[in-house]
Amino acid sequence: MTYENDLIVKIAWQYYIEGLTQNEISKSLNLSRTKVIKYLEKAKTNNVIQFKINLEELDNLTIQNKIKEKYNLKDIYIVPTSHDNTVDSLTIAAAQYIEDRITSDTMISIGYGEAVSKTLGHLQISTKYKITFVSLSGGVKFYMPTAIDTRSDYYTNPNYNHYIVPTPLLVSSKDIADHLLEEKPVKKILEMIPYSNITVIGIGALNDRATLVKEGYLNANDFEILKTKGAVGDLLSQFYDINGHVLDLDFHKKLISTEIDALKSLNHVVAVAGGLDKKDAIIGALKGGYIDVLITDELVAQSLV
Repeated sequence: MTYENDLIVKIAWQYYIEGLTQNEISKSLNLSRTKVIKYLEKAKTNNVIQFKINLEELDNLTIQNKIKEKYNLKDIYIVPTSHDNTVDSLTIAAAQYIEDRITSDTMISIGYGEAVSKTLGHLQISTKYKITFVSLSGGVKFYMPTAIDTRSDYYTNPNYNHYIVPTPLLVSSKDIADHLLEEKPVKKILEMIPYSNITVIGIGALNDRATLVKEGYLNANDFEILKTKGAVGDLLSQFYDINGHVLDLDFHKKLISTEIDALKSLNHVVAVAGGLDKKDAIIGALKGGYIDVLITDELVAQSLV
């Protein structure tokens, strides 16, 4: 099921089965009323609405509702698992999700890594909107053209403003990190983050494909040690256990990053993550209450229930 079909079924269900008004659906899914009307029309055109809603698609909706209830999520979107490149399917869906929720003068805080960079690369947003992107951490190379598709609107749209924390992600000591976090250019950007309308992050697993390993911050031995301490994944380079509790690590004290506990107070935190190798990392992030919306694949979704 594509992101759009998924959204059409949700809107159709809420309107025709649950009896919600268009305004109530708009508020529930964080969409404009105009988009709700558009998708209801598509539900009729695409034969999602007949005398009953397509039962095969309702099976997917049932799984979503179980996950939402179990982990207290605002929403979840599930894309088909691909043996070729699930990341592409996830990030296309994530970009579409963000596009549907863009209004004039929207501020989006962004994490780093492959999933976030590819999501940004797929964005196609009308030039009538003014969008501000704010980085959640240091590590500017993750936001540079090498990390994203330079053909995308993200890089070429003149109405996009970028505020990137002007530091490395990791420094050599806690003292240096503390000092940099108090520097005016850094502090000014980090103070923008609570005003974000949407936050987009990835979820890291402890394997050799992790961004922290690819960029040379940690290695396989470091991950083995972290596992013995209970680590199952990371958000913004901060490691946590299966229950979402952040580990007490010296590594964390040398990061230039938003603390992951701050995610709980941000508006509309969207996590883009899939693959069974990330299952425990995703569960920990869900149990920790760090995310509002999860965009993942079918195999992971099935494992979560």
